[in-house]
Amino acid sequence: MAKYLTFIFLLITLTVSAQDLIIPHDHVLGNAELVSMLNVESNTELKKIQSTYQAGKEDKALIALTQYFKHKLSDRYFFSSNDFRQRFEEYNKMYSGRFEYHEKKAKQHLELYPAWTEWKIPFTNLKGEEVSSYPYRHLTRQHKAGDIALLFYFTNDTTYLHYIPKQAESLNEAFNQGKVETIADGNGAYEAYRAGNRMYNWLFAHQCLLASDQYTWQEQLVMIKNFLHTGAKLYHHNSEYREGNHQTRGMSALGMLAILFKEFKGADEWWTRATNRLEEHLEKEVYADGFQFERSVHYHIDDIDNYFYPYQLAKMNGVSLNPIWDQRLKAMFQVFVKIALPTKNAPVFQDDTNDPWAEYNKIEDIMALGSVLIANKEFKYFAGKKLPSKYYWLLSNAQLEDFKNRKASKPKLKSTELPETGYYIMRNGWEKDDLYMAISAGITEEKPDHQHGDMLGVQAYAYGNMVLPNYQVRYYLEDLEEFKNSWTKNVGLVDSVPHGRKWTGNKGGSGFGKWGQLPVPKVLNWTKGDQVDFFIGTHDGYKDMGVETFRQVFFLKDGFWLVRDHFISDGTQHNYQQVWQGHYDTENKVHVRSVFPNGAGLDIIQLGDVPNVITKGSARGKGRIVFESEKMNKATYSSLLFPFKGFEERIQKQDQYENLKLCGWQISKSDQINKTEYLESDASLVLAKDKVILLFDGSKIQFKSGDVMTTNKKSDLLLKWEKGSWNVTNCGILGVRLTVSSQYIDLEPGKSVQIDL
Repeated sequence: MAKYLTFIFLLITLTVSAQDLIIPHDHVLGNAELVSMLNVESNTELKKIQSTYQAGKEDKALIALTQYFKHKLSDRYFFSSNDFRQRFEEYNKMYSGRFEYHEKKAKQHLELYPAWTEWKIPFTNLKGEEVSSYPYRHLTRQHKAGDIALLFYFTNDTTYLHYIPKQAESLNEAFNQGKVETIADGNGAYEAYRAGNRMYNWLFAHQCLLASDQYTWQEQLVMIKNFLHTGAKLYHHNSEYREGNHQTRGMSALGMLAILFKEFKGADEWWTRATNRLEEHLEKEVYADGFQFERSVHYHIDDIDNYFYPYQLAKMNGVSLNPIWDQRLKAMFQVFVKIALPTKNAPVFQDDTNDPWAEYNKIEDIMALGSVLIANKEFKYFAGKKLPSKYYWLLSNAQLEDFKNRKASKPKLKSTELPETGYYIMRNGWEKDDLYMAISAGITEEKPDHQHGDMLGVQAYAYGNMVLPNYQVRYYLEDLEEFKNSWTKNVGLVDSVPHGRKWTGNKGGSGFGKWGQLPVPKVLNWTKGDQVDFFIGTHDGYKDMGVETFRQVFFLKDGFWLVRDHFISDGTQHNYQQVWQGHYDTENKVHVRSVFPNGAGLDIIQLGDVPNVITKGSARGKGRIVFESEKMNKATYSSLLFPFKGFEERIQKQDQYENLKLCGWQISKSDQINKTEYLESDASLVLAKDKVILLFDGSKIQFKSGDVMTTNKKSDLLLKWEKGSWNVTNCGILGVRLTVSSQYIDLEPGKSVQIDL
């Protein structure tokens, strides 16, 4: 028998050598092949295990092998199975209600699938339901595996201990029999994102169960074979870079497997491939401004996790990483400081999916991690009082202690931008009553799968409320297409045609769906100032209809915004809409108001052309108001957005709104001459405070000194008195020529000139 095993072992060894000493991906390893794949060159302990197996003492060798990796994983994994019991007790002290939480999560899986389950769809689950694409992807990801493993330690019920290894064994056998979903059909069990998630979750469950003597060596061996086979599949299917977080998740898991099971032949190739791919993603998919290229908070957080797992294991195991890892990770956490609301939450951008219909994203958990990894006081400002339970098991004792002791510091950052991603943030402070607006003016050209129909869309916060909200989505809901598109955004439309067109589902029927056509934006200017910020942008969403669209956003930092939407057709008539989210009552034909539970609210007043129609709509209880100008060649909306803290601060209903005094600003409308203390002009709308003056649709200015400045067309200008002269900035949508004292000055949008008068 011993001679026969030796012959088989040598035959397998020769075959493996011919395959470049890499674990095969086309089948799950048998025992002899598993032992033959050990790299015994400089490891006497493994050499002894191999010799024992060759001598016919198969069980003894395999027991020694599982004990070897139990010991190694205690040193290499995020936490040691040796002190698991102590950590488990601390975990339950730190986080209340853990048993109920994990029991609920575990049963969501246990009530659907037996331990030995099928892996080829369709099949019927324990509830008699047909398992199709959507539930199958969650089965393959094994999100509840950690909950099941922890439930064993809460209950001492060995049913939970044996469940995960039996589930893994069923997958191993199903693969060898060709009874799993393949990547080609769109629902692959070994597709990078699904397999990567499964490795995260099964590695955690495996490490937990290693703390129990009831976790048999045979079960450990099943798991090791599954880990190695999945690693081989991830290696095989990812020889080339592919855009998106699916490959990133798979390569993250491959990197972990390469560190944890480095004694197997080919593990160094796994590590090289994993880090090469991940560094390509860091380089190509984390923009210079720090945001992940899919432009979604959800996917940004998801990708931080993708990089964190191998990053943390590499640091813990003394494995060197290239500088790009530290550089990009720091920038990814810094993004949240840039985009954060005064509430310490983040806005909703594109496919954010954690809480459907929610109007903000929670970032306290990810910023807690950031404060540990980067040692940044501003990151700690956004973290909760306790490290989130999600990361408790993934950080060392020293890191846990560091989080407790780190001080927090409120950011000083005000208005800012993420120019590569296309988000522009207007902010006047970090207190609850401060104001905030985010403008979306970007598109992922490479992979716009998670993009919404919100080009040049805004969302705003004031006085404790999202006064102009955006909403999270959920992929399987029937209203996904509606909530990804323009009627649930704060945008301008032409003829009721939304920005997102040509909706398509993804292959396999389990995913998010995407738009075949989206507008391409162009930012004409972004200017930040002490008193006024302004943004100017356009997009080509209605070019095929012969209409150009422009949006100007002005932030008067004392307390309100002015949004101007311009629609210019090629001569044909259209209907032009301006959509605002919220539940509004109409005060009159140009004035609507939304009021929130805390008594604060938002007044929207049209200071320019009067719309023909005001209509209300809703989706899932989320309201909207739509201003519409019908059958026109061109139209301009000049929308005053005035958030108020309470009843007394609201704008009283008026007939004309020709003169308003808001937050120290004088707002004047006139179709003749508009006067301020320092000048008069033919501008139809003027906003003035001291020596800061915004003029809209004017062509002639006469200063108090008697000097006259004219423009070659109706223009928008920002004038500021600085150091004895006027600084004049073109804040309009087109270039303009100024004439002053017989001199001509050409100014593109956003450009300034100092004029001595």
